[in-house]
Amino acid sequence: MSTSRPGVVGRSLDLERGGGPAQVDAVVDFAASNPALIVLVVFLLGFVFFAYLFVRRTLTGLRDGFDEGYRGK
Repeated sequence: MSTSRPGVVGRSLDLERGGGPAQVDAVVDFAASNPALIVLVVFLLGFVFFAYLFVRRTLTGLRDGFDEGYRGK
């Protein structure tokens, strides 16, 4: 049995034995029908990752600077 849903990009979902659509097909169809949302999510994840690395590098550099200043006195 095959069905199609609104918002699905030219694709029909094969129903599993239990009657529900396969999870992978649902995710692929969602990504294909909402590319702007996927780009936004990827951008936000990239920004969070960059911010984490930036703060981590800043704090480790600050700690190293304090350690060098303490040893120098």
